[in-house]
Amino acid sequence: MSTATKILHTLYPKIIPMIDNPLQKKYLEVINDVWTEKRVDKIFIDFYDNLKIESNRKNLNYIFDKLLENNIQHLSRIRIFDILWWSYLKAEKLREEKGINWNSIKC
Repeated sequence: MSTATKILHTLYPKIIPMIDNPLQKKYLEVINDVWTEKRVDKIFIDFYDNLKIESNRKNLNYIFDKLLENNIQHLSRIRIFDILWWSYLKAEKLREEKGINWNSIKC
């Protein structure tokens, strides 16, 4: 599924998210413990339902607008949401494996 969504995302970047293996694993652990790739529709429905939540949509639109203001125009909202998910999962993995707390990193 991971490979399929990556390929489909290149063809339809405004509607198809990249649902990679770490996101599938998190989905299975936290959201739907009986989900299988045979029910691929369920993970997509839940992904899009996340975007229906007003605060999520508002924050996503804010990020999208800020990127446009800074002349970054090639990212779709779906891709931005993918990046946010990937970043969250990466930070969680580093916190668990190496004790890195992203909140403590000075910018």
